[in-house]
Amino acid sequence: MYTAHRSIEEAPQPAPDADGPTQIRLILALARPHARALALVAALTLAGSGTTLTIPWLAGTLAGHLVEAGSTGTVRLVALLVGAIVASAALGAVVQIVSGETAARILADLRSSLYAHLQRLPMSWHVAHRHGDVLALITSEVAHLGHFLTGTLVAIPPLLVTAAGAALLMLRIDPALALLVPVLVPTYVIILKLVGRRLRDLGAREQEAEARVLALAEDNLGVIAAIKTFTREEPEHARYRRRVDAARRVSVRLNRLEALVEPVGTLVAALAALALLLMVGDHVHRGRLATQELFSFLFYAALLTRPVAALAESWSQVQVTRGILARMAQVLAAGAEPGYAPAARLPRLNGEIRFEGVDFAYPGRPPVLSGFDLTIAPGEKVAILGGNGIGKTTLVALLLRLYDCRSGRIMLDGHDITGVAVETLRRQIALVPQRPELVSGTVRENIAFGRHGASAAEIEAAARRADAYDFIQALPQGFDTGIGDHGVRLSGGQGQRIALARALLKDAPIVILDEATSMYDPEGEERFVETCARILHGRTVLLITHRPASVALADRVIRL
Repeated sequence: MYTAHRSIEEAPQPAPDADGPTQIRLILALARPHARALALVAALTLAGSGTTLTIPWLAGTLAGHLVEAGSTGTVRLVALLVGAIVASAALGAVVQIVSGETAARILADLRSSLYAHLQRLPMSWHVAHRHGDVLALITSEVAHLGHFLTGTLVAIPPLLVTAAGAALLMLRIDPALALLVPVLVPTYVIILKLVGRRLRDLGAREQEAEARVLALAEDNLGVIAAIKTFTREEPEHARYRRRVDAARRVSVRLNRLEALVEPVGTLVAALAALALLLMVGDHVHRGRLATQELFSFLFYAALLTRPVAALAESWSQVQVTRGILARMAQVLAAGAEPGYAPAARLPRLNGEIRFEGVDFAYPGRPPVLSGFDLTIAPGEKVAILGGNGIGKTTLVALLLRLYDCRSGRIMLDGHDITGVAVETLRRQIALVPQRPELVSGTVRENIAFGRHGASAAEIEAAARRADAYDFIQALPQGFDTGIGDHGVRLSGGQGQRIALARALLKDAPIVILDEATSMYDPEGEERFVETCARILHGRTVLLITHRPASVALADRVIRL
């Protein structure tokens, strides 16, 4: 509503990436409400790491007992090893359950808080950003963040503990062999650094491509009737396919790179293990390693490959997540529209409206209003006439404070609207827009949209006053009939009657009819005007129109 339209091919200029400290603060802020659950996941995972580290020692000792004839305590070792394996598996299952539940809670909270923030952002922000980008952020990208917090981030310390524990125990068994491990680490880190930069770039490009796909699908499904009437099915399908293919190509490249990270990490670790095996054989021949130590050392070398490979995969996830955090930080850094901070709350108004020297221009466009003055008395009905683009609808947007004046001011009953809370301001004004802007749901839900908590009797009374009751009762399920997306199952006139009933239910002292009769035929428009003349008596009415029949409702006409 009241937005400056632009081509779906356009993209907003990207804001600078959030820096590392900003991303760390953001991830900590996201994790803080779930600190206990995340700590539990981390503790369970650490316990699992500790249990895992006992398995190679027990397995090596058991293997040594089996190789060396006459060894005792085999049954006890088998029992301990089985217990350790069972404990490790049980802890793994508990971790999966707890982390899954925590991820679901984080996902729900993230989506809810982000959605609340998006609703508070000014119209200028929404105009400058594609819906596809926003939808991608609050769906797939938020889901990725939730799983990153519970699956990747909390797993990194236990992986480090497992890797460090295995290395220390190898060092305890044979320091000379164990020192080969730190020699390989710098090579491993360099590989991760080089790959990580490319992963972050491809992750950002994938998000952009997916957002473009989502934006085009949303736009086209919203104008499906136009696509059919202009026989645009094939061209639009081809355009959508091009975007899907572009997204697929980026996704494939990202997947290929991600697919290489873990195997490369595993390969590096495996080559190190092979080198260790050759050296271990030499140490055994020289009598520097006992049989039990030999097996334990090899088991720890094999164990070391798992956390090393997992840390490589975690690194790739960190790089993708950094791109998501940068985009989320940009959204969260955008300030809410003015009027949500503590401000004066309006009492119920009488309905006097004054525009005093109002200047306004949309960003990057010539002025729409310059020094505009207008006073409307309480209960007066004023029609604003003028050609397209002259500023009629802009007056409505300014009065509702969807945008702020560049200079001048707007007064309601002597209150400057910039000094009052926007919630109380907008509760004083009921709008019947040119397009009804109905939500997907039932007739009852759409009328109830006008006032939260309205009773069934109040909803039906509003429908009667709007002359909508009879046609609603004729629908298959009456007030509980679903109207489809944006009211697609209703005629234009029916949709306008629902919008009028919704406005009446709001019971506001000021009513705006913005081209509200544009979807009516002459006879329907006449009935609509008669209805409004009867039910809007005593309210201040601002009538935006260019249709002569609608002007009959007005006490005064202003031409822009």
